[in-house]
Amino acid sequence: MWVLALVVALFGGVESAKVLIMPSTLYPMHGYTMKYLADELVRRKHDVTWVEYGPTQSKTSLLKGVKRIYWPVQFEDQTLNDIFVHKNHSSHSRIWDPNFDLPNEQTTAWLASTRLCDKVLIKHKAKFDELAKERFDTVVVDDLYNPCGLLQAALKKAVYIYWSLTSMRTESAWANQSPSPPSYLPVPGTKLTDELTFFERTFNLISYLRQLYIHHHIVLPRIDAVFQKHYPGVETAFDIERNASINFVNNPPIFDFARPYMPRVNFVGGLHCHNATDLGGALKDFVKAANDKEGFVLITSGFTAQWNKASMRIKNIFLDTFRALPNVQFVWQYNGKPIENLPENVFVQSWLPQQDLLGHPKCRTHISHGGINSVIESVWHGVPTIGIPLTVAGHDNLLRISARKAGLLIPKTELTNDKLVWALSEIRKKTYKEEMLVFQDMLRDVPYTELTHAAFWVEFIERHQEVPHARSGADKLNVFQYFLVDVLLFLASVVLLLFATVYYVTKTALRILILLVRYPFRRSKDSHLEKLNGKKKTN
Repeated sequence: MWVLALVVALFGGVESAKVLIMPSTLYPMHGYTMKYLADELVRRKHDVTWVEYGPTQSKTSLLKGVKRIYWPVQFEDQTLNDIFVHKNHSSHSRIWDPNFDLPNEQTTAWLASTRLCDKVLIKHKAKFDELAKERFDTVVVDDLYNPCGLLQAALKKAVYIYWSLTSMRTESAWANQSPSPPSYLPVPGTKLTDELTFFERTFNLISYLRQLYIHHHIVLPRIDAVFQKHYPGVETAFDIERNASINFVNNPPIFDFARPYMPRVNFVGGLHCHNATDLGGALKDFVKAANDKEGFVLITSGFTAQWNKASMRIKNIFLDTFRALPNVQFVWQYNGKPIENLPENVFVQSWLPQQDLLGHPKCRTHISHGGINSVIESVWHGVPTIGIPLTVAGHDNLLRISARKAGLLIPKTELTNDKLVWALSEIRKKTYKEEMLVFQDMLRDVPYTELTHAAFWVEFIERHQEVPHARSGADKLNVFQYFLVDVLLFLASVVLLLFATVYYVTKTALRILILLVRYPFRRSKDSHLEKLNGKKKTN
């Protein structure tokens, strides 16, 4: 009976609450992931408001009960339009370039989102203020590229959840005070694991300091300037970040390398994962035709990579691989120009039901670009993965699989037809499947789904409004106090003072001792001289 009461307390009995959800719209994956929580809260009879702003409204589909608000604003900079709106900037084609890793992508996106927020506060100030005055029990804010969401959380003086749609980044961990020792925790973007050599630790430390410097001295000051311009006296962006009641992180607890984190950090990655449903149409027939031994290989590139921007060299690597393995069926998410003489063992479609394919019993391998949701889905469905990372973030995500021997990683610089054919043969070894199934079992063997887990924490702070016991004294410390710089300087000063005292005391004592030792001899010498002088006078 007490078990039933506990379950009701945890997952039921919550009155309808008003929840505001604000995703970033620069990248479609953010809204796609957050929609699952919005829909789940509506199913639980909560009143959910979904607010977006940007050049285009996202195509995210939401349940009918979600109130949707969109504030249109445009970039004045044509380069930003090319990157985020038209997607015809050179970076979209260069992403396939072996030597291009989208450098400074995160900084560019932060500065672009800050400009958008400024435009919102100029063009839609009345609507923004009206929303700020509306009472909400909880606010859920995307923690990447969403300054106006952060500002709403501050103006409402409401408890809010800060949701990292990536793994825990350096600046996120700094804000929620989760320790991130660069001695063994790889900094995002370094392409390192948690086993570091001396020089890798050196590089990791430099990367750690660099990321904190960029966020705190380039990004946050520009956000603060916009905030103060429209709302003088409002808290700084960093203080707002640090005041989050709960922090969500978009990966499962055991997905990342082992690390410490604060009690208010909750891992909800994989909340979008679900069991496979039946395929339909031509795709169903194609997959059904695959033989039971070889099965089929799924190739996806998510929202990140556009095959219509890929060079013919890259396309030919894949086409030659398909032709080299005629007994293997390939299902390819492809949106480029129609391919002449497409091999018969290849099914091409611009959009694919990825989880329905990953969960199909004939799916043997997943070739992924490394998007975090895509990689988590591979683990959730237990499919060994060949990673071809197109960005540094993708490389980091895929390392979490390859480091556990549940998949292979082929850097863009090493991608060839022979390498891909070898990888497709190597990945069929039992060890990769066995390691992936172990990984899958640990990820899924929990008494809840990540979706119910996320919804529970939203309802938890609706009930309690704050989680003071999850906060640490670190929130009140500055950087010098946090790293004990003041204490170390004090102790160093004490030690130096002690050494100086000992030195001068010893020096003085030695001088006195020398004087004491010399005094009898000097006195004897003086008396002897006096006698000699006396004799001279008498003579």
